[in-house]
Amino acid sequence: MTFSLNQRAVKIVEQEILPDQDRLQIKAHQLSNGAVVIDMGVREKAGWRAGKLFTESCLGGLGRLDFTVMQIGPHLVPAASVTLDRPAVAELSAHDAIYVLEIHGVRTTFSGPFRSIGGMDAYARSTSYRDPCGDRAVAHLQTTQLPDEETTDRLARAIGIPPSGLYLLAARTGTIAGAVQVCARNVEQTFPTLVDRGFDPDCVVQAAGTAPIFGIADDENESYGRVNDCLIYGQETHLWVDCPDEDIERVLPGLTFDKNKDIYGLSFGELFARSGCNWSKVPRDWDAPCKICFHSLRTGRDFTSGRSDHGALLQSFLGKGW
Repeated sequence: MTFSLNQRAVKIVEQEILPDQDRLQIKAHQLSNGAVVIDMGVREKAGWRAGKLFTESCLGGLGRLDFTVMQIGPHLVPAASVTLDRPAVAELSAHDAIYVLEIHGVRTTFSGPFRSIGGMDAYARSTSYRDPCGDRAVAHLQTTQLPDEETTDRLARAIGIPPSGLYLLAARTGTIAGAVQVCARNVEQTFPTLVDRGFDPDCVVQAAGTAPIFGIADDENESYGRVNDCLIYGQETHLWVDCPDEDIERVLPGLTFDKNKDIYGLSFGELFARSGCNWSKVPRDWDAPCKICFHSLRTGRDFTSGRSDHGALLQSFLGKGW
């Protein structure tokens, strides 16, 4: 593969994001070290279109986010629908929020196409793709504070590029754009789970996923809990795979969030509080997709794991008296 995820992402940034800051309600900041930090919903209002571009640049231009609607109980709510070409590369080499640096004494998790340069982490290395672009990179961060020079210096040094070659897009969860980019991780949750269970991700030829987007709150912890509820109780991923049916059947049990029978139905906000509001302490089995549908391109058979729980979503957003 000779295409560059980072060059594709840079094109989105330079042609669709930077020239349209006022309409998108975002703001770019060039730091003293030359890095460009783009406020996609930290201090700025940043809405639907900003969330779409945040997601599509994070996928390295290999995926498209569209907005649709889902029926949740008596409500028709907005939803994020993602379709992907080369899904293993898009997700494992770019979109997955996996890469961790300790900055200002805090474990900070980044996503974005920069991970594909040299294979920055174990999941990026689980595919054979390596970005041939060596001097420019695009990274993404879910945060309540705009990244500073230390953050961009550390990240650029880890990538092996000068800070002036770095674009870093940042958004907090409690904005429309921030909530959109989290709910658009409906396929993203699936791929690390497959890799953990020894399924060859390159067997996935195409992928698509949908998750609801609602209940956004200005309070960051509350909004964080709600968008993750949308993923663990309302998301559905479809994978078109080219592999023996036995490979699907082997990994199907225990893939999805409903395997956690002792805590299933509880809001993610409550589960996150049990983990001290520290993502590194969240059990790996809790970071699981809601529902996965495999479609075999060899045999035409379909396989499904998991289930949605709209009642849990409604209780999370509307309270027990809905």
